[in-house]
Amino acid sequence: MNINLQTPESLNETFLQTIAEQLPLTFDPAGYPIQLQAGTGIHIDATADQATITYGNLPQLFRALTLWQARAGATFTYQETPHFDKVGPMIDLSRNGVFTVAGMKEYITLAAKMGLNSFMLYMEDTYEIPEYPYFGHMRGRYSQQEMREMDDFADALGVELIPSIQTLGHLRTPLRWNFAIGMKDTHDILLVGEEKTYQFIEAMIRSVASCFRSRQIHIGMDEAHELGMGHYLGQHGLENRFDIMTKHLKRVVPLCEKYGMHAMMWSDMFFRIGTKSGDYYDPDIDFPQELIDNMPDVDMVYWDYYHHDEASYTTSFANHKKLQRPIIFAGGSWTWNGIAPNYGKAFTTTTAGLSAAKKQGIKEVYATMWGDDGQETPHIAALLSLQQFAEAQYTQDPSYELIAQRFELFNGQKADDFFLLDRFDQTPGVAKDNPGGSNVSKLALYEDLLFGIYDATLSNYPLTEWYQELAAELTKVSPTEMTAPLFTFYQQLAEVLAMKVGIGQRVWQAYQEQNQPELHQISLEIQQLIPTLEKLHHDHRTVWFQWYKPFGWEILQLRYGGLIQRAQQAVWRLNAYLAGEVDALPELEAPRLEFDGPWLLGDDTVGRNLFHGIYSASKLSDV
Repeated sequence: MNINLQTPESLNETFLQTIAEQLPLTFDPAGYPIQLQAGTGIHIDATADQATITYGNLPQLFRALTLWQARAGATFTYQETPHFDKVGPMIDLSRNGVFTVAGMKEYITLAAKMGLNSFMLYMEDTYEIPEYPYFGHMRGRYSQQEMREMDDFADALGVELIPSIQTLGHLRTPLRWNFAIGMKDTHDILLVGEEKTYQFIEAMIRSVASCFRSRQIHIGMDEAHELGMGHYLGQHGLENRFDIMTKHLKRVVPLCEKYGMHAMMWSDMFFRIGTKSGDYYDPDIDFPQELIDNMPDVDMVYWDYYHHDEASYTTSFANHKKLQRPIIFAGGSWTWNGIAPNYGKAFTTTTAGLSAAKKQGIKEVYATMWGDDGQETPHIAALLSLQQFAEAQYTQDPSYELIAQRFELFNGQKADDFFLLDRFDQTPGVAKDNPGGSNVSKLALYEDLLFGIYDATLSNYPLTEWYQELAAELTKVSPTEMTAPLFTFYQQLAEVLAMKVGIGQRVWQAYQEQNQPELHQISLEIQQLIPTLEKLHHDHRTVWFQWYKPFGWEILQLRYGGLIQRAQQAVWRLNAYLAGEVDALPELEAPRLEFDGPWLLGDDTVGRNLFHGIYSASKLSDV
């Protein structure tokens, strides 16, 4: 469609080119006139002959043009008032999946089009520190030039790109290098009070401060459970962890201020220290007044993607206010559940969390997209969750129907297509919205065909039929060009699971019964499974290289290689037994027990684990 944007202020070329490609639109002085006005929120007045759009920032203009285009030619008035000053995703770039610069620009564009104006990059060691060449070595780290390029692009779209780093814990990967000798408390926590530590942290802050326009910086400091219990304990003796945290903050925050940055941090450590249970969400919390008085100027980021009821968030917000610091809220898109997103839990927790945040007057919220255990779920799979955050920004209580309608408008695909991905783990045996975070598809994919740790557990449920039905549903999806590789991968995953999920228990049972024909049939089925695993590997690789740098893929490829080799091993072992070359298969004589640990299973949970706990009961590397 030809339009003539009439505005008293110039719009940058990158923004104009982006909206022209995305919507698509053609700019023509003789086209449909749209008068643009700076203001607050979104207001559209349109007739068949002209329109006036008022907007508060460029993402709001991007969103407004998308909304207008859907009704172009009609006479209407429409208005949206944002609830938060800043809202957007927090992308985990530290669990092996590091976006290419082009991939990051694409994701920023998707967020800006929805009207999201903030974007946080979680980088433990995936950014360049010139003084420390081993920091992020072979991890796909961003060079300073790449960070500036991404920031330039985000700024052109009106999106604030905020660096999120770690200045205390979660540093196991970079601290393995010898440059860290002398500044480690434990294997993943920096040594508080050591001057070498603060030289390192200053170099961190100096690097990102020079690359991003944002004057906000997230300094992490979460989940440092063993703080003061390693080398610090040997040097200083047993010390109150409140005091250790405060001591460290008083060194780190001034370093941020030195480079013109205002710090925010995850709040959980203060809560874990201040409760008898050590539970972040324990409502019985007591903060010493001395801590409050001595805490430097730092904002508290309350992260919670677990509770399904609004009251729990309201209680936690009230407890955060006791710290007398600005509060930022981080919900979750549940991209870390396993191989597919847990949309049921993401939608339920986000609805409750953002509703409470609005009532508590919180002005900055983020949708965390963690990638625990190797970024098995591509970030793009969480696109529907991002739409939920966008609609919560511009609507008081958005229904799923509204979110689905907007998702199709903004992304060109049905929301229900994406919600199909929830069914990989929302299986029989799992309560509605998967409150326990069962990752059944991950268990079924990674468990061994002959050493099946989860055989007895998974055999309680009709999973073969479940995944057959899901595979059939996924064949009906009409993806966009961008999402086609994603849905090809997930359709193949469903096919593999339908073939694989029952084999382990069947082969064990057939061996107990000495059912030779059944063992022979299973051997043939495993041979048919092998090429489907190979295709799954190829399909997943296509999605990875669509979005991410090559670094980190080798970990998932190692897992696929193991699955394929173990399938070949199973055929070799079964055929040797059937041919009388071996008298017994000890791996099939071992009893099948229902899985017990590390998470307690309830009536609403089938099971949850990481790769190393599914694949084998033997020790896998150093985990």
